[in-house]
Formats: sequence, structure tokens, C-alpha cells
Amino acid sequence: MMPLRRRLAVILLLVASLNALPIYAAATRSFMDSDRAFTFEKGSGFYQVRFNYTGKNWTHADVAGVRIHTEKPIAVLPMQYTDPSAMQPGAMVDGRHIGKEWNTITQRALAKRLEASGFFVLTPSVTQYGGDLQGFQALEHFIAGVHKGNTSVQTVLLTADAQIPNAQNPIPGAQMLVTGTNDRNLEWEAHLQKYMAPFYEAVKLGNRGARVRGGLSDEEGSSAAWHPLIERAAEYGPEVTIIEVARAIDIVEKAGSIEQGEAWASPLFDAIADALQSWAFRD
Repeated sequence: MMPLRRRLAVILLLVASLNALPIYAAATRSFMDSDRAFTFEKGSGFYQVRFNYTGKNWTHADVAGVRIHTEKPIAVLPMQYTDPSAMQPGAMVDGRHIGKEWNTITQRALAKRLEASGFFVLTPSVTQYGGDLQGFQALEHFIAGVHKGNTSVQTVLLTADAQIPNAQNPIPGAQMLVTGTNDRNLEWEAHLQKYMAPFYEAVKLGNRGARVRGGLSDEEGSSAAWHPLIERAAEYGPEVTIIEVARAIDIVEKAGSIEQGEAWASPLFDAIADALQSWAFRD
């Protein structure tokens, strides 16, 4: 018979192991649209996705709904950046690409806060599906599938903007990119902006607020005003945004480095988490 002390040690170890299990242990997921076949199936576990893609319509997601069986509201916090040698390295500061690094910081910061406030948090990454064009298709369709399959989903991706203007981003800096081809939720957008405003006042940075981020147009409703990650999800629920926290060079200047940006932006992370939480539990 096992000595009492050893049995107690085993029990404590099991309890510790259970406490360390991810949030997913309390929930399951299943696919909707199981009555038809899909060309692509990518990912595994909670991040598995089934979808069709013809390459002809970047704004539409022909995807199986991903139903998360949980009583908690759902937050999707994507990682859309790759290592510098791959497709989407992100903004550059002092010769260094910081897209993935900053997205990792923001994803981790928001996940910790939202899990503590009662969310079921999903953190899909493009590298889970392959850091190529087909991987981006899978990531974008997965997010759309979660919005399609559930009633309380908010997707937020925090990035650092490049400083060089272009046709799609004529005024780089803090801004909240939202759907251009689907119906918007103006109340949700204003709700987040209200919570974020004190941070930008405190750090003395401008914030353009919510705007359509068009591939070829900034005109709301234009067939050219799309951003695939946003539009594919917004087809099934408009509470999806890519938030440019600031220009990357501004974060470095204000905080001292991208790494120190986590502490510098912590009031913003708090504010966004509070905004998502109050929206999810508003009823």
C-alpha cells in the first residue's frame, strides 16, 4: 500500500495539473454545416477549420461554423504576423521588423485580462495553418467560422502601424479598422473608443478612431473597401477590428523599446479588456 505522505503528494500533483489545464478543458467545439463537404480542412483541436475558397471573393467566407460549447462570451485574439523572412513581418523600427513581437505582446496581455474577466479566449495564429497565403486563408476563415457558429464573439487584433503612408493607409497612426462591406456596429465601435480615449489623452497621441480600412477604397459600402481578415468575420458578426495602437516608431519613442511597450500600453490593454467585458455582459 502506498504510504500516506506519497499518496498526498500524488493527489497534490494531480490537483496542480488540473489547475494548469487550459481554459479549453471546460468546453468542447463542433462543426456546423456538416451536411456538405468543404475543400480545405486546416488546423487541429479548437483551431480546426473547414472552408471553400475560389480566390474570386475576398470578402466572403464559405466556411463551416465553429461552435464553441461554452456559457462564456468568446474573444478571438489573432496572431497575423510571421517571422521577418515570411509573408507578413509587420512594421520596421531601426531596421528591425516588430510585427510578430508586438502582436505577441498584445495577444498575451489581452488574453490574460480577458480570461480573468470570464471570457473563453481563442488565440489563433497564422503559423498554426502555415505562414503562406493558404495559411492566411485558413486563419481568416477560422475567425469567420467562430463568428458564424456563436452569438457572443468579439475579435480584436492589436498591431503597431508602419510610418510610411500608402493608398490604403494615408494617415498612419492610432486607428480602429472596421468592416467596409458589411453592416457595421457603430454602437460597439463607439463603446470601445470611449474606453480607449483616456489612454490617448494621457500619452498625447492622436487617435483617428474607427474607420473603414479598404483595400482599394475608404468608402463605406464600396465593393473595394475590404480587409479580408475583417470582412470574412464581419459577414457573420461586425464586432471585429484590427486596432493600430500607434505607429511602431511612436511606441518605441514613448516606451523606450517595443519590449517596454507592454508596460507603457498596459492602461490601454486594461481599457480594451474592460470595454469587451462590459459589452459582453451588458444585458
